Amino acid sequence: MAIPFKTSTIKLESQTISEQLRSTRQEKNLKLKDVAKYLKIDYKYLEALEKANFEKLPIGAYGKNFLREYAIFLKLDYKKLIETFEKERTIIDNKVKEKNYFSKPILKQKIIFSIPKLAKNIIITTAVAICFFYLGSAVKQIFVPPFLDLESPIENFATNKNTINVQGISDNKAQIIINDEVIIANNGIFNKNINLKKGINIIKVTARKKYGNETTIERQVIVE
Repeated sequence: MAIPFKTSTIKLESQTISEQLRSTRQEKNLKLKDVAKYLKIDYKYLEALEKANFEKLPIGAYGKNFLREYAIFLKLDYKKLIETFEKERTIIDNKVKEKNYFSKPILKQKIIFSIPKLAKNIIITTAVAICFFYLGSAVKQIFVPPFLDLESPIENFATNKNTINVQGISDNKAQIIINDEVIIANNGIFNKNINLKKGINIIKVTARKKYGNETTIERQVIVE
């Protein structure tokens, strides 16, 4: 799906991350659902970014990766946005923790001691649930295809140069293959200069896990 862009200038200095993303998208007359479909990112995550509901984003690097990809799509300074994102998310997380702390009911000591069997069953059930959770997470890490985000080149990129720098990020333990050549990644971050020929060039990047699961992204580069 091709999404047209219109270059415009808006004042972003005094806006939050969510306001910057939302106002920039609206300035380009884009619908959030169309952007989500184009970037292949779940609509609810882009909506969470635009509404500052950062607690709804995936934990770890995935939330920042979604922000980076969305910012690059909107042609915003993603490095500055990620720096601000970490500060805003820390503030929101602290508020959520504080709210949860004061909202927890305080049980009286005599009630706890009056139901020892129930408490014991709850502890055992919780321990079993935690074990299954971690086991499921471990299995998921093995069999789920690795994450892969290709920052450069962008789709249908045109250039008059005979080389291009391919760069992106993937899972730390994933093997990175660019046009059938295995390259070395540093903590999941990779970059490689690729020679181009006149006309249409296909850049194929694959992230592959130890057990064969893989994710592939292809980009078309035109040398004029």
